[in-house]
Amino acid sequence: MGLAVYIENQIHERSYAGTDAGEWLTRVVAEAERGGTLSGIYQHGDTMFNIPQLNAIEGELAEIATRSPAVRPDVDALLELFEQIRRKGGYLWISGD
Repeated sequence: MGLAVYIENQIHERSYAGTDAGEWLTRVVAEAERGGTLSGIYQHGDTMFNIPQLNAIEGELAEIATRSPAVRPDVDALLELFEQIRRKGGYLWISGD
């Protein structure tokens, strides 16, 4: 089944980011270095990131895109998703299998 990605606003109203978002994240997490924030995404449960955490993750995404150019489109799409979250002042919610 994979990761399901949601955007939450400040009061935790959740909207599904779409199947593509889960696929982008899955491919990027596969390239994440052990010990980084992205490697801590729980594949079989829930993970939530706030805006300061997303800001930190952006550094990891830049490294991944440099190291693995094939996932650059996925990184770019996730960065756009992060911007939507910032505009809502919310959270990235990830639900694993």
